[in-house]
Amino acid sequence: MEHFELVEKLRQKANVTYEEAKNALEQSDWDLLDALVLLEGAGKINQEPSDSFTTKKEPAPERPAEQDLRGSFTRFFAYIAELINKANAINLDVCKNGKTSFSMPLTVLILLLIFMFWWVVPLMVVGLFLGFRYSFRGHKVTSAVNKAMDKAAQTAETIKTNINKNDGQQ
Repeated sequence: MEHFELVEKLRQKANVTYEEAKNALEQSDWDLLDALVLLEGAGKINQEPSDSFTTKKEPAPERPAEQDLRGSFTRFFAYIAELINKANAINLDVCKNGKTSFSMPLTVLILLLIFMFWWVVPLMVVGLFLGFRYSFRGHKVTSAVNKAMDKAAQTAETIKTNINKNDGQQ
């Protein structure tokens, strides 16, 4: 192969100027591979050719801020959807005399408490005094939660009994 062809081939492979390619070939005794190694060692290779392999580590491309924000919103809404699915798997049972009067998903109870707190809480307290009991059932519901609900019902029964006693004494 002629010297001119070698210089042109090295220029294409290494993406360097004609003078840099010629000097590297002259220093490496016109050996193309040695010239490539020489240029790479000197840091003169401007761009990796697309069909080459290298051991250099390239920094990860930076994502635009818009894409990061979109990813944050996606993760946030995925988390909210997961919470809603978990809450839908848990039910609040309202029982009287051992029979379930009705049952509602925890999601509905949470929405009622958010939008109608001042109606729902007093209604539930009145329900305790009328003999209703509340319990949760479903995915990963601990017995401690239902024990607390039973304790609230027992407290309401105790208050109701004390009120009835006081009315009977008068």
